[in-house]
Amino acid sequence: MTKSISVSIADNVADTLFIPLYMRCLETKRPDGVINDPMSCELVEKIDYDFSKYKNSPRSQLGVAVRIRRFDEAVSDFIESHDDPVVILVGAGLDTRFERVYNGKGMFYELDLPEVIELRRQLLPESENNCYMAGSMFETDWIDEIKGKHPDASFIVVAEGVFMYFEEKQIRPLITEIAERLGAGELHFDVSSKWGVRQSHRHETVKKTNAAFQWGVEDDRELEAWSPNLRYMDTTGYFHTAKKRWGIMGILARTFIPGLRKAFRMLHYKMVPQAGH
Repeated sequence: MTKSISVSIADNVADTLFIPLYMRCLETKRPDGVINDPMSCELVEKIDYDFSKYKNSPRSQLGVAVRIRRFDEAVSDFIESHDDPVVILVGAGLDTRFERVYNGKGMFYELDLPEVIELRRQLLPESENNCYMAGSMFETDWIDEIKGKHPDASFIVVAEGVFMYFEEKQIRPLITEIAERLGAGELHFDVSSKWGVRQSHRHETVKKTNAAFQWGVEDDRELEAWSPNLRYMDTTGYFHTAKKRWGIMGILARTFIPGLRKAFRMLHYKMVPQAGH
C-alpha cells in the first residue's frame, strides 16, 4: 500500500505521538491483545513515517495498551454516570479514543498543537460531537472557551503521555487553572517518578526520539497542595495487568522493588469547586 500522508512534525514532544499510535496497532494485532484498536492500524498504513525504529519494544507496547485501557474505562464510566459529560483530551496526538468509546452521549474536545491538529484533520475528520482545538495546552484560553460552551457540564480531562515531558513549573499552573476554571469533574494523567525521569535516555522508545522526561512525581497526593480544588482519588499501576507478559520485570515490580513499580503510574484526581466560586 502506498503511504498517502506525509508528515513533518517540528515539535520534539509532539513527534512522540507516533509511539503510542504504532504501539496500539501492534497490540491490536496480537490475538491476546489488551486493547482492540483497528483504526490505529489504518492510520499507520496511511502515514509516511519510519515506524520501524519502534519495532521490538514489548514493554512500551504493553505499557501503552494498559494505559489506553485504563483511560478508556475512566472516560466510559464518566460518560455513563453523568448527565452532561464533556471529555477533554489534552495532547490528543493521533489517539482514537472517540472512535473507541463514544456511544452517542457527551461531547469530546481534542487539543493539540496546530501541526498535529492539521495532521488529525487529514486522517480523522472531526465530527459534530468531536471538536478539535489547535493550540498549546499552556495557552489556557481553551479552558474558558470550553467552559463557556458548556456552563453546566461535568468535565473529564485526560492527558495521556504528555505531562512528564514538561517541567513542573510549566505543569503546575496548567493543572491548577484546569482545576479552578473548569469546575466539577475528573482529571486523569500518567506520571513518572524522579527516578523514571532520570532513566528517560534508557526508555525503550523515548530514547529514539529527541524528547525527554522532565517532571517526576514522588507523592501521588502532592497535587492536593497545589489547589484546594484538587482531590486525590487513586493510583493505577501497570504491572497487575497482563502479568505473564511483564515477565520477570513485573514480578520484581509487584513484589520486591517498589521504585520500579512507581516509576510509571496513572493518577486520578477529582476537581471539586470551592464554595463561592
